[in-house]
Amino acid sequence: MSFPMQYALTHLLTDLIGRKVTFTLVTSGQETQARQVYGIYRRLSNEAPLVVKADLPLLGSFAGTLVGLSDTDVQSRLAGPSIEELFTDAIYEVLNVASSAITSEGRPVLSKMVTDCADIKGTAAETIVMKPNHKIDFNVVVEGYRGGRFTVLS
Repeated sequence: MSFPMQYALTHLLTDLIGRKVTFTLVTSGQETQARQVYGIYRRLSNEAPLVVKADLPLLGSFAGTLVGLSDTDVQSRLAGPSIEELFTDAIYEVLNVASSAITSEGRPVLSKMVTDCADIKGTAAETIVMKPNHKIDFNVVVEGYRGGRFTVLS
């Protein structure tokens, strides 16, 4: 399951941002210290939740390429306590586009994006708080920008 996802995410996001993106499967281990963004999806086939947990600097890099900012500008704008609307819209778009590659079981639809785990409710919260049935971790490199961790939980 993870190899097709790795391949699909690599090519999908490379095509989206016009820069080389590499997803490398890693064993689950210590969490990164970066601020996190959570994409909450529901599968249309069975309403089962799916959650993407990703480092804010990584998603900020994707967003920065879409809006034409350098890595330095991106990281300085993400240093504040809140995320600018320009970035939240672009990050939401990246997570929405990624939905077609994060599972082969039913079509996932992005329903919410949050930066605070406490804002996640219902079965999606159980997926994060309890031990998820499936967890796939990737280290992601974005050419010319900051990379980070991208995790799919279901």
